[in-house]
Amino acid sequence: MNLDERKQKILQAIIQDYITSAEPVGSRTIARKYNLGVSAATIRNEMFDLEMMGYLEQPHTSAGRIPSIKGYRFYVDCLVKPEKVTNDEKKFVETWFQDKVSDVDQIFQNTAKGLARITHNVTLVMTSQQPGSRLKYIRFLPLDHRRAIMIVVTDSGQIENCIYSKPDGVDVDELNIVAEKLTNFLSGVPMAKINMDMLQQFHDDVVDDLDLYRTAFRSLHRAFRRQQQLYKGGTMELLNKPEFKDVDKAKSLFTMLEEQDIVANILHDEGEQTDKPVTVRIGEETKLSPINDCSIIEATFTANDVVLGKIAVLGPARMEYARIIGLLDFMKQHVTHILEHYQDDK
Repeated sequence: MNLDERKQKILQAIIQDYITSAEPVGSRTIARKYNLGVSAATIRNEMFDLEMMGYLEQPHTSAGRIPSIKGYRFYVDCLVKPEKVTNDEKKFVETWFQDKVSDVDQIFQNTAKGLARITHNVTLVMTSQQPGSRLKYIRFLPLDHRRAIMIVVTDSGQIENCIYSKPDGVDVDELNIVAEKLTNFLSGVPMAKINMDMLQQFHDDVVDDLDLYRTAFRSLHRAFRRQQQLYKGGTMELLNKPEFKDVDKAKSLFTMLEEQDIVANILHDEGEQTDKPVTVRIGEETKLSPINDCSIIEATFTANDVVLGKIAVLGPARMEYARIIGLLDFMKQHVTHILEHYQDDK
């Protein structure tokens, strides 16, 4: 059901007030603080309707309401207009990166720390360890009668390996025939551009024996995923949020943030693609129970048309969406500019 204009304005006012106060919002508060041109009684009736429609929730016995995940989703999709970055914020970002770009690792680490400093939320940056590096070769080494080691080497000297479970009756020589074909197919391709679609194309064009290659695809994909490096900032900022005063809840989230593979999966979304410069996932859309009442705002950054990774802000669902979306888009563009100049100077 679509919301009429009055319900939209009331929902927007409630969410904006709750973002600021972290307290359930009542009709009198909305009538007093927001010039909506209707009485508190009318607002109260509209709030009841919004609750029945699933956009608001009533915690315990409070007379106030808080936004539901559905309410936040409507707010982000239909009501939020990204805020322009202020001059002070621009100055902070530009100053933050001065003399801090001696190598790519520093660029990404300072991106995470700088954005966390501005947003007061957790910031995650996930990227390849060596942006622009290209596949050199793939090789299998024997481990035991059931397993082999897949070695992936890039032109920058980076080496990744993973354990490969051999199909029954297949020896390492046969696996290295697979490796040679994969090497010929992918040699010289930037690591950042290798994805499952490309491996599927290899399967369609080259592979004859599906059983022989299926596990190779999975192992190769894991090796490519491990090329990614994760940078974090602002973890301790969460302790200042009312949502994380519960020790067990905070502990669960902190434990999750220490697991790099889990965090990488948060940012590595192989689902529906979007042309939006910044995307937002709210609550259960994150698909992880420790952050079921959190939101992730993320953007993909590139340099010279090569995708280098993702930058994201993670925090309570009660986030400053308009401000953070604007900041994230600005930071993405700023980091892209730095990376392109860094690579041109190499």
